[in-house]
Amino acid sequence: MRFKVFLAISFLALFLFDALTAAQAPKYQPFDRKLSKKDEDWVRKTLKSLTLDEKIGQMMFADANIVFWNRESDEYKKLQHHIVDNKVGGVLIFRSEVWPTAVLANRWQEMAKVPLLISSDLEMGMGMRFDDTPWWAPNMAVAATGDAKWARLQGEATALQARAMGINWLFAPTADVNNNPNNPVINVRSFGEDPQQVAAFTRAFIEGAQGAGAMACAKHFPGHGDTATDSHIGLPVVDVARERLLNLELVPFRAAIEARVGGVMSAHIALPQIEPELAAPVRALNEGEAARAEFVSQTESNAARVTLPGTLSPKILTGLLREELKFNGVVVTDAMNMAGVAARYTPGEAAVKAIKAGVDMIEKSPDIDAAIAGIKDAVQKGEITEARINASVERILRAKVALDLHRKKTVDLNEVDRAINHPSFNELAQQIADRSLTLVRDEQKLLPLAALATATQGGINAQGISTNQPSVRLFNLTFTDEDDRAITRTLVEELRQRSVSVESYVLDARAKEAEIAAVLAKLDGGQFDAVCYSVAVRARSGKGSVALPPIGKRLAEELLSRKRPLLVISFGNPYLPLAIPQAPSFLLAYSPFPVSQRAAAKALLGEIGINGKLPVTLPGLFPRGHGLQVEKRITAMPEKKN
Repeated sequence: MRFKVFLAISFLALFLFDALTAAQAPKYQPFDRKLSKKDEDWVRKTLKSLTLDEKIGQMMFADANIVFWNRESDEYKKLQHHIVDNKVGGVLIFRSEVWPTAVLANRWQEMAKVPLLISSDLEMGMGMRFDDTPWWAPNMAVAATGDAKWARLQGEATALQARAMGINWLFAPTADVNNNPNNPVINVRSFGEDPQQVAAFTRAFIEGAQGAGAMACAKHFPGHGDTATDSHIGLPVVDVARERLLNLELVPFRAAIEARVGGVMSAHIALPQIEPELAAPVRALNEGEAARAEFVSQTESNAARVTLPGTLSPKILTGLLREELKFNGVVVTDAMNMAGVAARYTPGEAAVKAIKAGVDMIEKSPDIDAAIAGIKDAVQKGEITEARINASVERILRAKVALDLHRKKTVDLNEVDRAINHPSFNELAQQIADRSLTLVRDEQKLLPLAALATATQGGINAQGISTNQPSVRLFNLTFTDEDDRAITRTLVEELRQRSVSVESYVLDARAKEAEIAAVLAKLDGGQFDAVCYSVAVRARSGKGSVALPPIGKRLAEELLSRKRPLLVISFGNPYLPLAIPQAPSFLLAYSPFPVSQRAAAKALLGEIGINGKLPVTLPGLFPRGHGLQVEKRITAMPEKKN
């Protein structure tokens, strides 16, 4: 009943979100609050009832990709083993589908002796992990709006949808300050480079999410923003002093803790000036470990400065986070199969060192059984006290009480399709994307492209409506470093629906000379009012770089040399202008997701204004906060009749 009330109230709020201000935001739920006597009794009795094995199990997350599973399948039985036999405290969901997840989440909760924390990385909406839901624009796009209310509404909408399908802990928001343009894994996942702005948006997301009944998680402590190495494939070193951390990386985490966030996720990064103990050298994985450990491709380098990663450092997790910042919630590791840990430590060693450092829950161990066995052995040898285990389990149980899981741990499956993908949520996602677009340069005054119609076959009447078709003739060339050659399909379809004549081609790093020549010949032989170079290069876990590949640079040079009216759109990396500094017009859309492409199509034609501001500095080009303003010009472009 409590969730249904949340849902009803929030749907109404979302229909009216234009009027919502920070002062009117819902009161958020503190996760370290004083419990009622009845709730305290539940925590105490439950903790007392658990064996040592069961307590250690509570400190582990199982993980899964959920599609349809037969009950006799290996995937189903493996997860059942961890829930029933190992008594894990939570399940972490990766790429999955909505209905199977909702059904299985209920079944998992029924299997579990103690209610489960069910979590997922939902930084960019439900689509980040669920194939049948839409992606939202990333954090940096939210910050480009300049108004933290959008982060609060995003947190609320994400939490409501997650709770409807059984997910109660959002592994979001990303609280990292992205002050390194070469960061290959954080990038647009961050709210920007200014610690105060990141703090404000982090706090707003937490307030929205926890106010709607889910637990939030600030990540990746103590800050993964100033790295040029992806911790999925290596161990980044952030060699900065404590004072720098206090004034930059830790500012958003301090704000998150002040907002009484329920969880904090650790980072697999080395801070030698904080934790001087050297990390173990890179080791050879056996066949089984290699099969289970993702992304491990690390080679030893600069070994003298590679110290214990934050996830395994008592000075970072206990000293900084617990003692100095006074965090009382649940500390969870980043995925333990990432190279930042897995390349140097066995699953058992890593689990033991993480618990000694101050971790409460271990995520995505390459071998959960081995991790549990390692912790139990350490307790029996006296390396870890049972009191230390009890402290973590008590925090975990308190989080479960705060989520009301001890009273109702399953969800009403009849409510799933009332909440997930509700039109009000999808409209909110589109509004954020619309407001995020950032025009950093427009020397040729190309935008909106609809204005070009006066010089071609079309025209714009006094009401701002196109009078003839086609109104604009556009040549679009997309370059992507992903496998999807239809990646800008939404942009092209949206433009064509608005009666724009678009000739569109897609090339990637696999393109041969003959294919490149053929595409450029199409441009040289055609009559076009403008050329759009759409670049879909974005940060992805394990990719290792956000740089524009050589073919992408070559194509940019070819287009520039033709002296046509040229607009470059970055559907991903906001630092792309650094690779194409001569581009006369440059629009940042921050992601290749449909919401961002739809926003770009509308902005190109003047259907919406462009008002976004850079959340990061583009060194040598534009300062943080830069952004040209373009007013809305027309009501709507006419849709093409079939």
